[in-house]
Formats: sequence, C-alpha cells, structure tokens
Amino acid sequence: MKFGYSALLFALAVSLAAQQPPPSQMLDAKTLRATGDDMLRQAKVAKDGIAYKVLLNRPDGNEQIAVRVKSGQGEWHHDFADVLIVLEGHARIVTGGEIINGKQTAPGEIRGDGVKGGTTQEFGPGDTIRIEAQVPHQILLAPGGMLRYFVVKLKDH
Repeated sequence: MKFGYSALLFALAVSLAAQQPPPSQMLDAKTLRATGDDMLRQAKVAKDGIAYKVLLNRPDGNEQIAVRVKSGQGEWHHDFADVLIVLEGHARIVTGGEIINGKQTAPGEIRGDGVKGGTTQEFGPGDTIRIEAQVPHQILLAPGGMLRYFVVKLKDH
C-alpha cells in the first residue's frame, strides 16, 4: 500500500512538472521565416485567406505566426488581449466600435462581418499594436495584399 501511494505522488509530481513552462523559449529567425512561408502557401488556398500556427503555448496564452491574403472578419475575444507585430506586408487595422452581425464562434469568441465605428490605422513592417480583451478589431487588406505577422495572445484575467 505504501508503494502505491508513493508511486501516485511521484506520478503527480512528474505531471505537474511537465505542465510548468520552461523559464525561456526561443524561436529563431530561420524557423519563423520557414513557418511563415508555409503559412503563406496555406493562406493562398484557404477560403478565408488566413493561415496561422501556434508556435509556443503557455498557461497564460500563446505565440503564433499568421499570414493573411484577404481581409479578416471582425473579432472580439473575452479573455485574451492580442499583441500583433507586423513582419511583412501592409494592412489597415480597425479597433474599437462594434462587431457587425456578430456570432459566438467558440466560448469567449465572437466573429462578424466587420467592425463599425472603430478607429482605422495603417499597419506595416515593424508596427506593433496591443488590442485589449473585449475590444472589437479587424484587419483589412487591399486586393492582392498580404500581411505576415506575429501574434502574442495574453490571458487578460
């Protein structure tokens, strides 16, 4: 009986240790470029014109690389702030206002036809924006445009 209890405690400790994120993680430029190139190929054939990949996943959020070749929907996230960093391409980004024809697509996630009444800003290489949780937002591309960007999703609560 004593062995069974010790084995259970050991298994629990190993499980908890496996859940702890490492103190640091790095994504090198070569990996980001290759993954971004793959996402571009996928976005070009995707119905909605976007492809993304989660690169690092942690309890408080994740880091992704995304590529768009079409304008996105209006988005609203209940629990996550988005930090977007443009790597390549140009777009306009709308923040604030309200989602047009919004529908819940997942718990805490609303998507819609667009955003009305928000602030529109130009968005290009090196630009960074943090969009707080519960703020409507949308990325708009010119026809034939492309946007490659890094996304950091941060749990807001």
